[in-house]
Amino acid sequence: MPQDSPRSESPRAETHRAEHMRAERSRSERSLTASASSPFGELGPRGVTAGLRLQKAMLTLFSDIGQEWFSRATAEAELALKLPNKLKAARSVPDAFSAYQEWLGEWLNMFSEDSRRLVSDSRKIVDTGVRCFADTAPAATS
Repeated sequence: MPQDSPRSESPRAETHRAEHMRAERSRSERSLTASASSPFGELGPRGVTAGLRLQKAMLTLFSDIGQEWFSRATAEAELALKLPNKLKAARSVPDAFSAYQEWLGEWLNMFSEDSRRLVSDSRKIVDTGVRCFADTAPAATS
């Protein structure tokens, strides 16, 4: 039976599929032409060199930042593990409150330092990006 065969299509369906394929090909050719004339295509060798330099600098920077944050997370985990021991050693409610207050003060100091570090790391990332692309910018004319 010809109706059971999945490969048998009407000539009209084949024509429709061929038109669809031509339209897709035309669309992809137009997007290729548009991307070739984009500003990225105009960067040239200096832009590619700057891009590669940016990738290398960012990889190094992110690696350093990641190691610093990992050590900070380890220190915070160690601090968190100290609290139960301090509370267990407390002999009275005021001692427990005092131990918790001391722990909370340390934690707030770490949190404050983490906030400053986040701003500093963000600034480093932006500065690295600007520095890597500074020599690709066209010279200012007056």
